[in-house]
Amino acid sequence: MHGKQLLSTKYALHPLFYVVVLPSILFFAFAAWSPPLFYSTLPEWFGSWQKALFSQVCHQQPARSLYINGIPLAVCSRCTGIYTGILAAMIIHPFIFTFVIKAKLYIMRVFALASLVIVLDGAANLFHLWHSTDQVRLITGTFWGMATGTLLIYSLIVLRKHKPGDNPYGTRSK
Repeated sequence: MHGKQLLSTKYALHPLFYVVVLPSILFFAFAAWSPPLFYSTLPEWFGSWQKALFSQVCHQQPARSLYINGIPLAVCSRCTGIYTGILAAMIIHPFIFTFVIKAKLYIMRVFALASLVIVLDGAANLFHLWHSTDQVRLITGTFWGMATGTLLIYSLIVLRKHKPGDNPYGTRSK
């Protein structure tokens, strides 16, 4: 393989992924799923920091939320899917990294399709064309979240800077 570098050694994720993006996603996914860990009654949940945190980005209607031990999660079922999907994309990125590098157009198409599905489902519910169950909302949210997470990873891929004398495996030649 002289003169030819492997894709996975030629590219890397921008350091912002590890410093800002991944910790933020972990925090928001934990916050979305955590109310049943901290509260045992609905009045406690209504006064929770998780409900306040997500109040500007999610309607948080208890009727459209998933429940664990009688306590709703901090966001609706669709938003739960979104945060879970983004987290899943971040977790599996080491396994799909080379694919992500090669598949720019594919990633954009999947993101567009996922966006279309989530908008159509949301609009159909809004205009009472049909009523999606919490499971359907969770699935469409997870699909969109994974597409968004993969697109985010793709946007943070940078060309690795090699110093003269470096070989493709990242070690210096003597």
